[in-house]
Amino acid sequence: MPGMRVTALPGLEPSQVSSVERIYLEAFPAGERMPFEEIVRDVNEGVRIAYVALDEGIALGFASAYVLRSVQTFYLEYLAIDERYRGGGFGGELWYHIRTDAQRHRGVTAIVLEVEDPDEPDIDPRTTVARRRRICFYENRGARRLPTTDFRVPLLQGDGEKPMLLMWAPAARPDPPTGDDLTDLVRALYEEGYDLPPDHPLVIAASGK
Repeated sequence: MPGMRVTALPGLEPSQVSSVERIYLEAFPAGERMPFEEIVRDVNEGVRIAYVALDEGIALGFASAYVLRSVQTFYLEYLAIDERYRGGGFGGELWYHIRTDAQRHRGVTAIVLEVEDPDEPDIDPRTTVARRRRICFYENRGARRLPTTDFRVPLLQGDGEKPMLLMWAPAARPDPPTGDDLTDLVRALYEEGYDLPPDHPLVIAASGK
C-alpha cells in the first residue's frame, strides 16, 4: 500500500507499542491471547518475530509468528489490522510481507495458522460471517484448510479448550502435509506452540495413540 511499511516491534516508540497492544487486545478474545508483555519479551529475546504495519508512524496492524523447528514450519499466531483501517488492503499487504519473509529468510517449508470454525454450534450469525470472511481472506492469498478433525487448542487464559481449524500456505514445500506429516505438524503445534507435554491428552489424541 502507498505509504505503508512493515517493521519489527523492537525500536518502536513507546506510543507506537501502546497502539500495537491496543490493536492486539481489541482483535482477539481473552482466551486466545497470551500476555502482550510475553510477546514483547520473546521478540526481544529472538524467540518470536513480530511485524508492525505503519503508515506515517501510525500503527495499522500487527502480526506475530515463530518457527516450529521440528517441522520447519512458520506458525503465524496472530494477524490483525486496526478496525479503523480494515478493508483498505493493509491486511493483504501485511500477509504478503510475512509470507515473503518466511520464504526468503526463515528457512521454512510452509506457513500454518489457526482460524475459528464458522460452523461451530451456538454462535451468532454475525460471528459466522466474520469467521467465513477471515477464512476467505487467507484462501484468496494462497492458503488452504488442512483436513484435521476435532482440532482443539487450550485456552491461553482460563481453563478449557477451543475448537479451531488449521490453514496452510506453501513456502518451499508445494503441497500440504497429509498422513504422518500432518500428525507431526499438529504435534509440533501442541508441543512447541502451546508448550504441552507429550503425555497431554491433546498431544496423545493427535498422535492417534
